[in-house]
Amino acid sequence: MKKFLFLGLLIVSFVFVGAGSAFAGSVLDEIIAAGVMKVSTDANYAPQSFINDKGELEGFDISVAKEVGKRLGVKVKFITVDWDLITAGKWGKRWDLSIGSMTPTKERMNALYFTMPYYSTPAQFVVHKSNTTIKSLKDLAGKNIGVATETTYDRYLHRDLELVGVKVKYQDWKAGKITTYPTDANAIEDLALGDGVRLDGVLTAKATVFQAIKSGCGDGCPLKMLGGPVFYDRLSVALDKSRPNSESFLKKLNKILSSMYKDGKLVELSMHFYGTNLIPEL
Repeated sequence: MKKFLFLGLLIVSFVFVGAGSAFAGSVLDEIIAAGVMKVSTDANYAPQSFINDKGELEGFDISVAKEVGKRLGVKVKFITVDWDLITAGKWGKRWDLSIGSMTPTKERMNALYFTMPYYSTPAQFVVHKSNTTIKSLKDLAGKNIGVATETTYDRYLHRDLELVGVKVKYQDWKAGKITTYPTDANAIEDLALGDGVRLDGVLTAKATVFQAIKSGCGDGCPLKMLGGPVFYDRLSVALDKSRPNSESFLKKLNKILSSMYKDGKLVELSMHFYGTNLIPEL
């Protein structure tokens, strides 16, 4: 009798556990209930995200995240995370989404969901201002080029970048050495130390180069752009694919971004932080 009673209770417990799993709330429900949306970010990636003179996070991505939170009706909490951890997925609910200028690639889509693009940016090579021998992109052949690790720029230099819906055209030369850094800013800082001191060039976002020169990184940030953009990134908000019930949140984010397109908010923020309209047409 006790044995059958135990088995009955065990079966009932499994039924309730299964039911709890089946009827678990969506990610969107969890965020609305908590009243907080946790956003991963990089505090050293101006003008997308950086610490201002008041010690506060500021930048294009920061403002986009705050506007998304406002339209969702929740507060926004920013969490600084290493880029390679974000792109790898399996976040374990430590943050809810990445609004950090991420390009959807075939590799990343294995671990992440992506929204519609909310802006675009050209990829740009830059060299030290005092350099007189590197006059074209071909002159970078065999040189030491710095890049932020696990970025589209990193993948481009390794010639294995797969953008969604875009055919990437590579240069007909290869770098002699590819030096990776935690962030784009670290690579730019090393290049600013002097021509060939640590690096011969850097590949990053054109907007990041503009901001670095404007803010005077290193010793006056003596950098100059080399050639035109080598490819264009269309950047999206990312969600963790391993987190169950994320689809309604993804749909809601697309709806919010679409509204920010229509009412001109994204263009307004682009003009404010970049001085130009980087918002692609839908």
